[in-house]
Amino acid sequence: MFLGLSLSCVSNVLLARATTVGSVGSPDRSGSLGLKEHYARSVASDCVPLSITLDSSHATDFYRSFVPVSPAGSYQLASDGLQLFLDRPQGKIVTKQNVNDKVAEGATLNSTFTLLYGTVTFTFSGPATPGVVTAAILIADQHDEIDIELVGGDPKHWQTNVFAPSPRDEQPLYGVFGEIDDYPHGQKSVEATHSYTIDWNEDRIQWSADGAVVRTLRKDDTKKNGALHYPSHFARLQLGIWDASSPAGTSEWARGPINWDDAPRRMSATFDSIEVKCPY
Repeated sequence: MFLGLSLSCVSNVLLARATTVGSVGSPDRSGSLGLKEHYARSVASDCVPLSITLDSSHATDFYRSFVPVSPAGSYQLASDGLQLFLDRPQGKIVTKQNVNDKVAEGATLNSTFTLLYGTVTFTFSGPATPGVVTAAILIADQHDEIDIELVGGDPKHWQTNVFAPSPRDEQPLYGVFGEIDDYPHGQKSVEATHSYTIDWNEDRIQWSADGAVVRTLRKDDTKKNGALHYPSHFARLQLGIWDASSPAGTSEWARGPINWDDAPRRMSATFDSIEVKCPY
């Protein structure tokens, strides 16, 4: 599995952009806080207990807790949830050797707070289109990740992963700790709305779907190349939808590339609510 490759790269690009773009002050036309203000706040923050319904009637709470790091118009806080959009790239798209020469830029939002350990529940759904990935992750500036990903090309399953680089690694361990998981009950589809939970402490990570634990990863099980690869840095929440049509390994993992001749010009993921419980 290659989910770490593109998700880490996408996240790093967005983090770099966010530290150089944006102005401190009042919300822009998309309703977001200035990105510099966001990062100044998040660096010094701690775990914040949160229970928020993501709809237009809770806009004040939403903009206090999250900020976009993708272009204006890439998301919408509506009466029926937070919509994250993935739009078809402009111009002709050439597919060669299962890779598209143009990759769409989807919506990405980061929390304005960080946490070290805790329980986070994301309630959301994503499109069942091969090559499209909907993600809800915890990501640290040191590149640690704890991932939940809905791969549109494998709509009957959901995926979990961790990524915590070590200086001992000769190459990144993308996907080494990944797993494809079944839905324990309910409608078994990424298009259906499910509640996904990451329960993270200093010894183990548990992932749940709709209240049922489906995977436990213990710290001792992340040893590779003589080093532990267990996320242990303050992390922010990140929500996103992205195009996994390139490079070749990522496209293969996501069952891509996106066939834009058949896919809608705009696809969306919907986040209904987020709950954060702090251990301290």
